[in-house]
Amino acid sequence: MPKYARQLYISVALPRTLYTINLWCTPMQSKHPGPRAKGSAKAMKQLTTLQCAAATVITGGLWTSPTDALDACAFLLLALLNIDKYCHMALTRMAMLPEDHPLYSTIKWKNTCKVKHHHSALYHLLNQYQNSIDPTKIKKIPATSHDPIYEVKNPFMISIPKDKESLTKEAENAEEEVQVFSDGLAMKGKVGAVAVLLRADKPTYILHFHLGSEEEHTVHKAELVGILLGIHLINTERRNGTTFALRSDNQAAIKAFQLNLRSPGHHLAREVLRITYQIHHRKRKTKYALTLRWTARHVGIVKDGVRNITHSKNPKSKSSQSRL
Repeated sequence: MPKYARQLYISVALPRTLYTINLWCTPMQSKHPGPRAKGSAKAMKQLTTLQCAAATVITGGLWTSPTDALDACAFLLLALLNIDKYCHMALTRMAMLPEDHPLYSTIKWKNTCKVKHHHSALYHLLNQYQNSIDPTKIKKIPATSHDPIYEVKNPFMISIPKDKESLTKEAENAEEEVQVFSDGLAMKGKVGAVAVLLRADKPTYILHFHLGSEEEHTVHKAELVGILLGIHLINTERRNGTTFALRSDNQAAIKAFQLNLRSPGHHLAREVLRITYQIHHRKRKTKYALTLRWTARHVGIVKDGVRNITHSKNPKSKSSQSRL
C-alpha cells in the first residue's frame, strides 16, 4: 500500500497541486522559509504541510515525526526542491518556444530581467535561474527532419558492403570521378575531423576541424562533422555532370541518415541533408550523382590520399581557415 500511495502522490496529487506554479508562486531564494526570505513564503509553508501529510500516509509514521525524516523515508524531494524543479521545467519549456509564439520575443529580450517596477512572474523566473538557463543559448532539436506529410528521399545513395571482400572489389571498381574521404577521431583528449577530396590530375583539397575537448564531444559527432566537411568540399566543385563518392569508415554515422534524426548530434546529419538537397537541386539537370559509401580503414585510397588524410588527422591542429 505505501508503494502505491507514493506513486499516486507523485503522479496525480503533486502535478495537480503544482499546476501553473510558476504564475502563483515565486521560488524561495533562501534555504529556510521565513518572514525575511524572498519568495512566496506562505505558499511554501502550505505546500510543506501538504507534503508532510502525504509522507505520513506513505510511511505510516506518527504525526509528530519530523517532516525531513518523513520525506527521506518516503524517498520524496523536499517541498522547496519540488517547487524549484517545477519552476525550472516551466522556464525551460518557455525558452524552447518557437519564434511565432507571443512570448518568444519577451523571453529572448535581454532587458526582461532589468525591469525596475511591476515585476511579473516571468521576471522572477529569469532572475532566479539566470545562471543556469540562458534562453538565447538553448539548442533545439526538431521532432522530425522533414514534413511527415511528404515522403522525402535522401539526395544520395548509401552503400554498405556485407564483407571486406565485397568492399575491396567495390573500391577497386569505383567509377566516380571525384573521391572524398572523411574521418573523425579522438586523440590525447582532443576531438577532430578531416575531409580530403581527390580528383585525377588535380590538386588535393583538405578541410579539417577541431571540435574541442573529449569531455564535451564524441567520436560519432566527429564522424558526422567529417561527412559535413566532405559535403562542403563537394559543394565547392562547380563542374556539372560529375559523379562523387563520399567515403566514411563509420557505419553508425552513415546509417544515421536512414533514421528519424531525433537524437542529440543528429542536427549535423540534418545539416548534411540540407546542403545535399541544395546541391541536388542546383545540378538536377545534369548527370550529377552522389553515393555515400562505407570504407573499412579507407580501403582503395591511393597513396597520396592516405598520406594527406594521415597528416591531417591531428585533433589538436587548428581548423581550416575557409568560411563554409
